[in-house]
Amino acid sequence: MGSGLRTFAGLALLTLGFLGTLATALGFFGSTSWFFDLLSNFRFQLALGLIVVGVVYFFGFGRWTAFIFVAAGVVNAFLVAPLYLDDPAPAAAGDSLRLVSFNVGAGRADTAELVEWMETSEADLVFLLESSEEWLGGMEMNGSGYSVSNQIPEDRIYGISVLGTSPTVVEQLRLGSTRDPVMRVEATVSGETVAIYAVHPRPPDSAAKTAARDDLFDELADMVARETLPVIVIGDFNATPWSYIFRDFSSETGLVNSQKGFGLAATWPTSPLSLVPLDHMLHSESLTTVERDIGPDLGSDHLPLTVEVSVASN
Repeated sequence: MGSGLRTFAGLALLTLGFLGTLATALGFFGSTSWFFDLLSNFRFQLALGLIVVGVVYFFGFGRWTAFIFVAAGVVNAFLVAPLYLDDPAPAAAGDSLRLVSFNVGAGRADTAELVEWMETSEADLVFLLESSEEWLGGMEMNGSGYSVSNQIPEDRIYGISVLGTSPTVVEQLRLGSTRDPVMRVEATVSGETVAIYAVHPRPPDSAAKTAARDDLFDELADMVARETLPVIVIGDFNATPWSYIFRDFSSETGLVNSQKGFGLAATWPTSPLSLVPLDHMLHSESLTTVERDIGPDLGSDHLPLTVEVSVASN
């Protein structure tokens, strides 16, 4: 390698390592800035990228700087590891409940492909986020076994549609400072009734939208605390497990992340390069995740999330 090319490569690696290390540190201060919170969502990419950059820099340029990059990568890897290492609680004998959450991308998802996939998913309840009445009207669900159990609020173009294989009573709540819709339904798991909340807060791409997202989760946390039934919260959280609002909501409610033990399970975007888990399901400790899958590309910028939940043996 020529001296000029070597110098360029060294500067490029140094820049990447510095920016990755800075992003790692700033991600811990997400509650102080919406931009810092965005950085916290890329822990997986930062872990992989910094370790690779550090190893290459170690063998080609300098040891001490490489150690800093690798150490920052290990910090990110430490935060990602529980998704792979923590196992869900064992399930008790009995029936399970299969749920699907899918952000249809403001109606960009292909309705025919979606209906065909739903028929094979064997889901008991399907929550379609960013769906509209017009888009739903184009779905040919005759013979699919599913029917829509609610309507989109009149003051909204897009909302959350609840589909079920049997009649489902949907309670529409309006939470947060922007009064965004949250759907509450009750279902049965092994003879036990559970309360399911389907959510889709604002994306945190500005200070105002981040505040609106946080307000919704704060109000929802209070509702979950008052529930007498086991609780499931499912949907597009517009946050990853490393965001401060995800951590705070989980801590305040005591709900368990169904993602633990099933890996990264990224749902956004459909490109394999970003690998960001935005769609989630949390549940009470009396429940457990039996199966968790990410569905195929159906035309949206999100991938569908399927989770099968049952009563925990303990």
